[in-house]
Amino acid sequence: MSTPLWQPTGFVWITHKKARKMGPEIRAVVLGWQNKASDKASVINSILDDEVETDIYFVKSVRKDGEVNGRKITLINTVCWWENFDLKDSPEVVKQELVCSVFLCEPGPHVFLIVINLSLPFTEENRLSIEEHLGLFGERIWKHTIVIFTGADSVKDKSTEQHIQNQGEDLQVILQRCGGRYHAFDFRNKSDAVKELLVKIDDVVAANDGKHFETHDDVLLDFQRKRNKNKEKAESRQKTVQDKRHLLKKLNAVAPLSELRIVLLGWILSGKSSTANTIINQEIFPIGRTRKCTSHTGVVNGRSVTVMDTPGWWKYFFDPEYRRAAILENVGQSEQMQFPHAMILVIPGETSFKPEQKRIVKEYMATLGEDVWKHTIVLFTWSDRFPDISIEQHIESEGEALQWLIQKCRNRYHVFDNSNKNNRDQVTELLQKIDEMVAENSLFCLNPQCAAEENIHDTDTQQDEEISLDVDHVLQLLQQEIRNRFKGIKSRLKHLGMDSTGCTETRSHRSISDPPNFSADEKLKEKMRREGSRWEVTLMDTFLNNQNPEASSDSHEKVVGWLQRCDEYSSVGYGTSSNISSLEDPEPRDKT
Repeated sequence: MSTPLWQPTGFVWITHKKARKMGPEIRAVVLGWQNKASDKASVINSILDDEVETDIYFVKSVRKDGEVNGRKITLINTVCWWENFDLKDSPEVVKQELVCSVFLCEPGPHVFLIVINLSLPFTEENRLSIEEHLGLFGERIWKHTIVIFTGADSVKDKSTEQHIQNQGEDLQVILQRCGGRYHAFDFRNKSDAVKELLVKIDDVVAANDGKHFETHDDVLLDFQRKRNKNKEKAESRQKTVQDKRHLLKKLNAVAPLSELRIVLLGWILSGKSSTANTIINQEIFPIGRTRKCTSHTGVVNGRSVTVMDTPGWWKYFFDPEYRRAAILENVGQSEQMQFPHAMILVIPGETSFKPEQKRIVKEYMATLGEDVWKHTIVLFTWSDRFPDISIEQHIESEGEALQWLIQKCRNRYHVFDNSNKNNRDQVTELLQKIDEMVAENSLFCLNPQCAAEENIHDTDTQQDEEISLDVDHVLQLLQQEIRNRFKGIKSRLKHLGMDSTGCTETRSHRSISDPPNFSADEKLKEKMRREGSRWEVTLMDTFLNNQNPEASSDSHEKVVGWLQRCDEYSSVGYGTSSNISSLEDPEPRDKT
């Protein structure tokens, strides 16, 4: 057995050498990544004997105060991030609120507690994600950090130390950076677990000569200034939009149309199909199967509404030939949709939008001609992820790329929570915004021939080396990445003891050859990994959120169906771009 990188006995030595009587107060910041039954919240509840909800999402960090064994305890429950996401894929508003959590416990926290579920595989992506997000606080955070292991009670016939070593070097690296400090939290015996944890926190403070983590640092203060400035700008943007809408109503300039025609555009996994179902208020559009444009007409608020769902594109890649065929040719088959009232550009609100996304959106939208922007509304989905901040704060925090997109759409945007389809107010307001847009701009002519004649190359994408890459080469690499991710999903479900019956490899009886041994540079490989990471966390989140015992059997069947399609998608032969959009949109996390 190899020698572990971390040395658990080193921390015990510090305990005996430098232990001292500590003050009556402990201030701690609790960190962790996103999951349904938040282990982070469970740890806080156990320490403070509180009832922090474990299955809700939030962005603003929350302070919790209590008393334990006669000592005042302050715990800061921080915003979560996706466990596989790079720092650059987390929204800026999440980073700002994460860092600003330290200002909720002035003069500063004594300790940071990073919560990790020991029963799940710990990967290199997990390590990098933790290192990058904790790195926002500066290198000195590691001297104040303890790893809290949950799930250790489920590790049978092995000590915690053995299981840590078996997890591999990535977890050991995190422990090494924390000076070997960890605590296996046993929820079955909370009283002893809390007592032992408080002792270890005291030892950390003693090892730092009684000093807390200093918050008066230029980097931390700069995050605070940016957050406060973005809040002010968000309020200004919100007021501007509201004033314009109020003026239109006052002038009676907007008359509701008797019928509406809507086209949905956006990324794979953005929530387009779910959005279409929310608007129509029926489960009409199949989740995960938008290979070609499909439309449906229904009655919404007493008027006829036709919604067309289109094949999505990848967040980090574009395919010039596929985008033209998927959007223009398919739309051309539907005469009524050549004159839509609104183009709805669907963007997930819980992820980053950087210059690379701006570039790809410009490429795709250029296919429809420059006039398309006057008829486009940005629709932010997954709004249940940020219930405690305004969408304007996300827009202002994210920076130039997203602000450019909103400006191109003339400050028209909306938010949807597709997990709550009973909220019809969000649909009513979207239709009102479409009416207002039509009153300003009349109809948009979505004519394939006209659009094809537009100069669609007037973008900065010409400088991107991806144009010179073979499209099928890129898509085959993507398909290989997705297949590997699907294997990882099944492994994680097995570790969680989840019922994934029905998502066995449906095509395992077929002989599936490995893809050609393509070479790819590091930049391309990195984009593949990020695309696969986004795909994996979305599917895992969908599955976990539909494992509620009170959920209907239909919800579980939907998830199994999605996983089956993931299997089919990861197992089909490696071919052309016609295969690449077979998985589209497992967004809905119905709460019923």
